[in-house]
Amino acid sequence: MGTVKDFYTIPLNTRLLIEKQKHPRCDLKDSVQMNIHLIIRTHFKEYRYDNSYGCMMWNKDYSTVTNVSQWSDEIKELMLSSIEKNELRISNVKIDLTLEDAEISEHYKDHPLKLKKKITIHITGIIKYLNEPLEHFEYLFFSPLSIG
Repeated sequence: MGTVKDFYTIPLNTRLLIEKQKHPRCDLKDSVQMNIHLIIRTHFKEYRYDNSYGCMMWNKDYSTVTNVSQWSDEIKELMLSSIEKNELRISNVKIDLTLEDAEISEHYKDHPLKLKKKITIHITGIIKYLNEPLEHFEYLFFSPLSIG
């Protein structure tokens, strides 16, 4: 299973499947990483076949934060819980988050910049079937945090 390309890539191109063409495939490691990415980016109740698939952290978007460290720890716990529930092919999952201010260029009515939080996510674990380490990096931009 490991290096054999047994898994469909995402996003799934249903047109290829309907036309009985081959859909791009990937190996186990890439499949796990794609699923982690999807879990992190999906809101609860967004996937209609399983309302619990996704990450609860999106409920924290635009929240007022009194303690950034506590908020970061809470986001880590929410991610960890979602990944452990929805990606059963890995174990010993650990998550590190780094927060920094990020200016996003957007031009709307002469307002050139928008300030958001950039969250860098580093996830490690073990791919059970292969007994190999997994390392996953990604980042996302979160709403401006109000420090209350």
